[in-house]
Amino acid sequence: MGEQIKRNLMESYNLSASIYDQLYGEEQTAKHIEGLKMIPPVNGSIILDAGCGSGLLFEKLNGLIDLAVGIDFSERMIKIARSRIKVEGIEFIIGDVENMPFNNDAFDTVFMFTVLNNTPKPLQALNEAWRVLKEKGCLVVSFLKKTFTEEEAQTLLNASRFETVNHSSEETNDYIYICLKKSFYSTPQ
Repeated sequence: MGEQIKRNLMESYNLSASIYDQLYGEEQTAKHIEGLKMIPPVNGSIILDAGCGSGLLFEKLNGLIDLAVGIDFSERMIKIARSRIKVEGIEFIIGDVENMPFNNDAFDTVFMFTVLNNTPKPLQALNEAWRVLKEKGCLVVSFLKKTFTEEEAQTLLNASRFETVNHSSEETNDYIYICLKKSFYSTPQ
């Protein structure tokens, strides 16, 4: 059932890719700005935008980062991102946030904006973010308020061994959390 949900979502995003930014660009940008205000500067970090869509976040990070990857399961969204962001050191790949093709401990910061509400297994996606983050790495993740309660969001973050260091729910339609990767041996709270 989860694979069929993913295929349907992928088809939906492929169909809406050309107008996605017109429909949701302002809302997505507000989330990006809110999340970026809450974290230390990302200069020199290796960045992953998991569920990067059309690459809007990288417009905000342009000139601040040297190496970044955007991953999304929508081929058309990746095509738009590649045409929008033509900066050396930023790559876009088609892939699944529940099963990412990256080595363990590869990224300093992982962004996951408006992803988990479209993921059949949000805990698996968060576990993948934990896996690819370096020790003490930073996760910036949003939970759509109409899909998740704050309690559900915190439960998922705890279950995936993230330590919440900051969160916001005031400025956007999402709860935005800033988390650090806990040690593998940490026990969930």
